[in-house]
Amino acid sequence: MGSHEAYFKILRIYSDIWARRHCRVILSGLENVEAVQNRPRVYIGPHPTTYDVPLLIHLSKRNLYFIVAEGPFVHPIVGRIFKGAGFVKLHYDRPRQAIQEAKELVESGKPMICSMYGYGVDFGEEVGPETGAIRIAYYAKADIVPMHLMIEEGKRTFKYYKDSKGDIYPYTIFSDTLYFLTFTKPIRYEEYSKNFETTSIKKRNTEYNKMAVEFDTLFKDMDKDLQKELKQNESYYQSLKKTGGSPIRIDW
Repeated sequence: MGSHEAYFKILRIYSDIWARRHCRVILSGLENVEAVQNRPRVYIGPHPTTYDVPLLIHLSKRNLYFIVAEGPFVHPIVGRIFKGAGFVKLHYDRPRQAIQEAKELVESGKPMICSMYGYGVDFGEEVGPETGAIRIAYYAKADIVPMHLMIEEGKRTFKYYKDSKGDIYPYTIFSDTLYFLTFTKPIRYEEYSKNFETTSIKKRNTEYNKMAVEFDTLFKDMDKDLQKELKQNESYYQSLKKTGGSPIRIDW
C-alpha cells in the first residue's frame, strides 16, 4: 500500500496544478456521498474521459481507484503511474479480469470510479451503456452512486499520442470551462440486488442491461437539464471565473 500512496501523491500534485489552471468545479449532491461513506460503494459516471481522472483526484481527500482502458497504459510515464497507483487496467479481450480486480478493491473498502460507457464515447461516437460497473457493484455487494459529469459545450479539445511503435491513441483535454459534478441518490445494494437473484443467466443479464439503460436515460436527462440551465442563465455562468479548480475536497 505504501507504494500506492507514493504514486497517488504524484497524481495528486499533477491533478491539483492541472485542474486549477483549466477549470472551475461546481459540485452538488455531496450529501449522497456522505450517505455511503462507511459502506462498499461504486461511483458510476457517464463517460471515461482522460480529463475526468485528474479532476476527480483533485477533488478527493483520499485515494481513488479507477478502471482505465488499456490505451493510456501504453504511455511510458502515465502507464507506470497508473499501475503504481493501483488503477485497474481494462483489457478489452478479457474484461472479467478487470471486473474481478475492481470487485476486490471495492470489497476492501476502496472507493471505485467506473464508467457507464466504453472507449469512443468521448470522441463523439455512438456508444451504448455497458454493464460492467453494475456487475462490479453487485459482485462486491456494494451500493451504487450515479454521478453526472459535464463541461461547457465546445470546450473539449482532441489530441493524439503516438507510441514508440507508431500506434496512435486519441485523448481529450479542455480549458477555460466550468466542470459540473453532481452526485445523485445512492442505490442501496439491498434494493437493486433483488432484481439479480435468479439462477437464469439470461434473466440476470437482462436485468443488468435494464439497469444500464436506466442510468443512460438518467445521465442524458441531466445533460439536457443542465444545458437548459446554462442557456437560461447564460450571463451568470459566463461571468464566473473558469479557473481555480475547487476549494472543496470530497471524502469519498
